[in-house]
Amino acid sequence: MKTYISLLFLSISSLLLSQDTYTITKQSNTLIWGGKAAVGGYAPEGTLQIQNATITYEKNTITTLEIIVDMTSLHQENKQLSGHLRDKDFFHVKKYKTATFILSEPVNVSSETCILNGMMTIKETQNKEAVKATITMKDGSISITFNHTMDRTTYGVNYNSPSIFKSLKENVIADDFTLKGNLVFMRKY
Repeated sequence: MKTYISLLFLSISSLLLSQDTYTITKQSNTLIWGGKAAVGGYAPEGTLQIQNATITYEKNTITTLEIIVDMTSLHQENKQLSGHLRDKDFFHVKKYKTATFILSEPVNVSSETCILNGMMTIKETQNKEAVKATITMKDGSISITFNHTMDRTTYGVNYNSPSIFKSLKENVIADDFTLKGNLVFMRKY
């Protein structure tokens, strides 16, 4: 029995030692969001800050990825629009302070382009998202670049949505919004 426990402990230890953990750098923790009017060319953009993000990497594979976004950091240069987006009509950041993306299956990074399949949680609503990304590895760092489009209504963000409110004629806001970023993770030693 002691031999079995010792072997189990050694197996777990060697597994943990063979994995590298990476954390996001403060310089790359900004996401750019974009929305647009359903009619016309109005397409505001703004920023969000990442609160925390980690990657576990082993043998050309990202085994775990977790990104926590600080929704209270939601910003747009137009203060009125910024306030409205933070309000109950949109992301209700006083109640839902974070949004998360958690990888649901390992990703082989032997080629630069891959799909990050994971679960996104916004306003306590969880949906599958398949994020096309470019991953670059060099000198103890992992960079992930992406430009991903999501449907806000799947997360209960329905304000002036043309698919929810069919009779709207003015101030209609497209359901799709984008998140893009170039995130750099450094190996923890």
